[in-house]
Amino acid sequence: MKKFVWFIGAMVSAQFLNAQPLQSHLWQHRVVLLLSPDAEEAAFRQQLDLWTAQPEEVTDRDLVLYQIFPDAGTGPGGVPLPPETLRLLIHKYGPVPEEGLKFVLISKDGTVKTERKAAMPMQELFGRIDQMPMRRAEMRRRKN
Repeated sequence: MKKFVWFIGAMVSAQFLNAQPLQSHLWQHRVVLLLSPDAEEAAFRQQLDLWTAQPEEVTDRDLVLYQIFPDAGTGPGGVPLPPETLRLLIHKYGPVPEEGLKFVLISKDGTVKTERKAAMPMQELFGRIDQMPMRRAEMRRRKN
């Protein structure tokens, strides 16, 4: 009986971890998801240009980027997402818009802090992050 209970517990735990595609970022990174119908969408290109223009600011705030399209996606560093991870991200944070862009900011504790259907100016993004209690604590630690 104990083996059966252990087996069921292991199966549930494995299923839970698989259902949490951003689990590895908890307490380590703030995640930005860009959901778009394709990489040529104007709003998507605009957001990507904004993102790459300030790499030091992005790094300083522990941000990582996921690019999500209906049939493909990439994670941090441009690493292709496995189909199951892509499906889980779309299910949890989607849908992928038919046109334009969906921008999602997820804090280090895994909660969605911002969702919008347009590009996010980076100064606005940085301002929102800098108001978060965890970020304020990070800034205080770095000063000392």
